[in-house]
Amino acid sequence: MPLTKTYAKILESQGFKREALEIYKKLLKKYPGDTELKEAIERLKKRKKFKGVNVLRLKEFENINQKNRYEFEKWLSEF
Repeated sequence: MPLTKTYAKILESQGFKREALEIYKKLLKKYPGDTELKEAIERLKKRKKFKGVNVLRLKEFENINQKNRYEFEKWLSEF
């Protein structure tokens, strides 16, 4: 597993909070003054546990349009 910010960001974006957090913490030990790492750690500590995507709910938004875009963005913000 590579120990880079980029890899941690990829893991984070894919919902692998624990793995990303582990990498950020290891990197912070090497680079204690890195504010970006500190912010990433705090952000992940505050984030709710990722329980996966509700596929049935996601299918409701297959055809995004002006009418349902607000609801879709609201739903996404809950992650």
